[in-house]
Amino acid sequence: MHNRKYCIYNTTRETFLSLGVDAADTALARLKGLIGRLKLATDDGLWVVPSRGVHTIGVPFPLDLVYLDADSRVIHTLESFSPFRIAPLIAQAASVLQLPTHTIYSSHTQLGDRMLICMANEMQNRLIMGNESAEDEQMAKEGKTPVVQGNAFLRWLKNLFAPDRRRADRIPTRNLSAYFWNGDRPRPHEVGNISSTGMYLKTDERFYPGTVVKITLQDNDPEFDRAGQSIAVESIAVRVDEDGTGLKFILPDSKDCEIPPNTLFDGADTKTLHRFLKRFEDDER
Repeated sequence: MHNRKYCIYNTTRETFLSLGVDAADTALARLKGLIGRLKLATDDGLWVVPSRGVHTIGVPFPLDLVYLDADSRVIHTLESFSPFRIAPLIAQAASVLQLPTHTIYSSHTQLGDRMLICMANEMQNRLIMGNESAEDEQMAKEGKTPVVQGNAFLRWLKNLFAPDRRRADRIPTRNLSAYFWNGDRPRPHEVGNISSTGMYLKTDERFYPGTVVKITLQDNDPEFDRAGQSIAVESIAVRVDEDGTGLKFILPDSKDCEIPPNTLFDGADTKTLHRFLKRFEDDER
C-alpha cells in the first residue's frame, strides 16, 4: 500500500470524496497520522486502516472524519474536527478517513452510505462492473436501487472529458463575482462565463465532478439597487481543468415552489436566476 494513492468514491451518492488519499496501514503510520503536515490540499487525505479512531495531536488544521465498517459503510462522521484532539473510538469501525474540511458536506455523505476505495487505475473497472454484493442483488430483485450504480463512472467520465456541448447563450460577466464556502473565509472569484444553465468558475479550488456547490453570485455594479444584488444558486461540478471548474446549475422550477425561496439562503429557482442574469444582458445592449 505504500506510496500509492487511493480514490474514495461514495457509491450511494455517486460523488468522489478524494482522488489522492494515502493509506496508513502500519502501526507507525497510524501513530504518526498527519503529524508534520501543515495543511491538506483538495486531493489529500489519509485512510487509516485498520482503525476504530484517530487523533489530531500535532495536526494544526481541522479535518473531516469518516468512520467506515468492514463493508466500507459510513457509520460515523465528524465535520471540521478540531486540531490537538483525540477522536472518539467507534467499536464497529474498521477504518477511518481523514479528509479536508467541507468534504462531507460537498459530497453529501451520510450515515449508511457505502464507499468504494481503490487505486485510480482500478476505479473505472470496479464501477463499470458494478461491484455488486449479494445484498445489492437482493435489492435489485425487490425493485430497489442498488448501492453501486454501474454507469456512474461512465457518466462522470462523459461529463468530464466530453466536448463542450453547451447550448445556452453565454452572458457577459462584467461586474459579476462568485463566492463559495470551503471552510475558509469566502473570497470573490472571477466568473469566466455564465448562462441560464451553468457557469465557468475561475478558481484554484478543485471540485471533484459530482460535487454539489452552493454559489453566491454578486453584482458589483455600484449603481444597482443592493436589494437584489446577490443570489445563491445550487450547482454541481461537471468538468475541471487547470484554470477552474465548470458548474451546472441545479434549479427548481418556479411553479413547483409553494413558497418563494429566499434567494440568498435557499438557492434561486429558474425564474429568479433568469431575472438576475437579465440585467447583464441589458447592460450589454
